[in-house]
Amino acid sequence: MQTPSPNSSKYFDTTPPYTSTHGKFPKPPARHPFAKNFEVPQWKKLAIHTGLCALAYPFLLIFVIMGRGQNLFWSRLFVGLGCGILGLMLGLSLVHLARGVLEAATWATVIHQSRIPDTHGAGVRLKDLAAHSDDPTSSWTALRLLWDRHSYPGADREYRKFYDSRKWSIWILFFLLNVILSGTLSFLLARAVDIDVQVVHQQRKYHEVVVSGDLSEDDLKRADALQEAFENYVLTWTLAPFSSHGELPAVLSLNWQNESVFFSEVILSQLIPGGSGFGTFDLSATAPSLDIDAQDLMLAAPKVGVETGSVLRFPRWGIRIKCAKIPDIPLNLVPLSENNFTYLFTPRSTIRPLFDDFDLPFPPAFEEPMNFSKVVQQGDTLPSGLDTAGISMGAMFWNNGVAHSMKSTPLSMGQDGNGFVTMENILVRLNTSFAPRGNFGLIGDYSLPDKDGVATFIGYDAAVCLELYEPWVLEVYNSSAGFPNSMRIVDKGAEIRDMNTEELKEKMSRKPVLDPFVKRALNSTNMKAAYIAGHQNSVNQILKDNGRDANYVPSPTLISFTGGDGPFGYTELSEVYYAKARALADASNVLPYFAGSGLIVARRYHDQVITSAVINNILVSMAILAAFLMGLISALFVPRLPLDVPRRGFDLYSWLSAFYAHELVAERPAGISKDMDLEDIMDHTSELKFRYVG
Repeated sequence: MQTPSPNSSKYFDTTPPYTSTHGKFPKPPARHPFAKNFEVPQWKKLAIHTGLCALAYPFLLIFVIMGRGQNLFWSRLFVGLGCGILGLMLGLSLVHLARGVLEAATWATVIHQSRIPDTHGAGVRLKDLAAHSDDPTSSWTALRLLWDRHSYPGADREYRKFYDSRKWSIWILFFLLNVILSGTLSFLLARAVDIDVQVVHQQRKYHEVVVSGDLSEDDLKRADALQEAFENYVLTWTLAPFSSHGELPAVLSLNWQNESVFFSEVILSQLIPGGSGFGTFDLSATAPSLDIDAQDLMLAAPKVGVETGSVLRFPRWGIRIKCAKIPDIPLNLVPLSENNFTYLFTPRSTIRPLFDDFDLPFPPAFEEPMNFSKVVQQGDTLPSGLDTAGISMGAMFWNNGVAHSMKSTPLSMGQDGNGFVTMENILVRLNTSFAPRGNFGLIGDYSLPDKDGVATFIGYDAAVCLELYEPWVLEVYNSSAGFPNSMRIVDKGAEIRDMNTEELKEKMSRKPVLDPFVKRALNSTNMKAAYIAGHQNSVNQILKDNGRDANYVPSPTLISFTGGDGPFGYTELSEVYYAKARALADASNVLPYFAGSGLIVARRYHDQVITSAVINNILVSMAILAAFLMGLISALFVPRLPLDVPRRGFDLYSWLSAFYAHELVAERPAGISKDMDLEDIMDHTSELKFRYVG
């Protein structure tokens, strides 16, 4: 079939065009850089769009800053609000710029379909034209237009190749791309803002809860019943078998004013309803049980109400210790007396600095001359050259083959309520054949044959320590992510108090704990039995690490008092190493038993979940740049209509020109009258075809 010529009269309506009566001719097309193929650029809309793109980043930054430091809900709200508003503004600007492309494609379709013969169905149905122009910013409108162009023969390039060879479907797809971008801008911008969630500890608002951090009356009674066993040296009794020693809580060292304070870690059973610490002194159990019956929980009064994800602040017992080497061992030690004892004497000048370091008053008993008859057995003599007037303490040790022996002298058994104070001597007696690099204060005169009959000797060294058991207020973090974890020392004291500053004021958010069975402070007044049991438990645990089947042989414990390692690694007794080892041992074997089933008040500080919102500059810049470029193309490159038809759109003025100036002509009378319902008008005119004859 031969394609009709575009000049054929079959393609034109013979109805004469409307002639203006005001005598003026249409003004010539405005000149611009793209006048040949494109309409006059939408300079005003482009300027607005450019301004919006320029202000997009700082506008979004304002909302991101507002969202920083907030909880997750408010941070998402601020960021979402900023991205939504910005995406809406840029999207509206974008589709308004791209509207001209859809309008041009729609009018081009009408022109194309108007230039085919009547036998081929010339003209566009009114319902199609209405569908194309009802919503000029909708993707559905563009998709409908694409489909109709596929259905209309006049839009086929074969029919219009002589007067319009442009690819209008590409421009419709470009409009669709604009619509998609405008609809997803808010989503893309929101994805370009990174919101990181951080859990931070706060110290302003708290409420009181109850934890198991003290000893109850029942705990103390059971501890008192163990005194006889611990006073029997032959038994060397401990509170738990060796197999359960690994169940004891970890030991931690925290710094306080350049001093190390040693603590036993809080265990989970102290923070749950009906739980307890190790200090129940219940011989039927070697560790706190977490298998708590539901009925026990109901009977527990008061409830222990600790939730996860919070900082708990409550008082706990801690240890400080300082040690000093005994000077002039040959003058202050009797290696082996006539009665087969070893005597150690501690000068007053050695122990006085220990009290000064702790800012403690020097005990009056140590100022007085020592009564040697209370220590030295009848028939034994003092070392020649001993300054008896300068001696404050003396200790007697059995010749029992134990390489390290301890003698404790309690100075305070907790009667003042502030804790316990103990002086302790450590005596090292080691066969020199096991210490090839050993350095001793004194080598004994008495020899011992080894397995080959070779004479060996005993090396002696000694130190003295001052150890304090004191109450401290600590913070422990309790969360569902792991076990309780001590964080820091808050205060030195037996009771929690507000740590207010000019910037920070603490405030209780709920009612206080008023139960009379719950204590608010630690008090050592009635804890003597618990201290003796715990102290002797620790000493006996240390003593058990000895090769008692042979005389004065090394052990890992003894080697830890020096800077060496290995079975033959003994070097020299160090007061620093011994102080640390002794504190670790007592924190592991004494302090866990200072917290039993007794209840004490703790402060709970809720964690705060705050956010840090950061703009991903690359992604945001790409989104804004894409919006700007799409808008720029839409503003500058709106295709001209075929046959140099003036620009037409979907606005009222275009329709006024189309119908009043007879640019659009119906194929037949519409058949509508005045005051008809809109539904009736649609029924009568939906199939009516219009052709462009301008």
